[in-house]
Amino acid sequence: MIKPFIKYHIKDRWHLWKQTQQLKKTKEAPVLIFTMAKVGSSSVYHSLRHRIDIPCFHIHSLNEIEALNAKALCKKNGVYPGSRSPVFILNAYFLETNHKYKVISLFRNPIERNLSAFFEAFEIHMGMPAHRYKGSLQNLEMSFFDKLDHSYCKDWFDNHFKTGIGVDVYTHPFDKTKGYDTISTNKADILLVKSSLNDALKADLVGDFCNVDQFFLKNMNVTEAKKSAKLYAAFKAHMRFSKSYLEDQLESQYTNHFFTIEEKLALYKKWTK
Repeated sequence: MIKPFIKYHIKDRWHLWKQTQQLKKTKEAPVLIFTMAKVGSSSVYHSLRHRIDIPCFHIHSLNEIEALNAKALCKKNGVYPGSRSPVFILNAYFLETNHKYKVISLFRNPIERNLSAFFEAFEIHMGMPAHRYKGSLQNLEMSFFDKLDHSYCKDWFDNHFKTGIGVDVYTHPFDKTKGYDTISTNKADILLVKSSLNDALKADLVGDFCNVDQFFLKNMNVTEAKKSAKLYAAFKAHMRFSKSYLEDQLESQYTNHFFTIEEKLALYKKWTK
């Protein structure tokens, strides 16, 4: 546990202090990677953070109470949060001011995002790290349905983005075929990107949006590359879903707004029992 301790209490604390000092001085628009969890946002954040001198933040919720509750849940289960939340700094220094900022938000099809999210919080759900799990896939399947918040993905833009940024993405047209689009308001310039786009295109989009030449993505926090990779692969191969579950996920406002009919049909074909 020494590495998570050092990261959370020393490295993350120092980094947030540095970002706060940057916010006090900068006249440029800070960049906020504000997106639902498990959509590849860590790769964008870490790749971008090392290429720009302006403040760059990564967060999944701008609700301070949620941040405190998440921290308490990790403490209750004996694990450290993946990172120290910058939500209090963000609200104090520019979200509640007239300072303009940039937002990058990625999104992913809800089926595969939910599977990835379950494994990301495996220790909280199952009481042990994934690489130590010796139980059955059937038991994992039961826990997946019982313990995961299955509405999180499809409701995220309403519950988090609209309340945090003040922008309802569903009132703005989105080019489903391209898989990316931009929105501009008086306070924020927003880039929406489908996580399944190839890395070269995503890098070009982020680089252009943030005015960074020759920007490249370095993959971070990829579930398949972790110690749990073998179990995760077996779990995905085992999992198939009922028609009612798939309809609940794939006929939502979220999926209909961001994904083509062909993409939805492919997901039905792949994941139906």
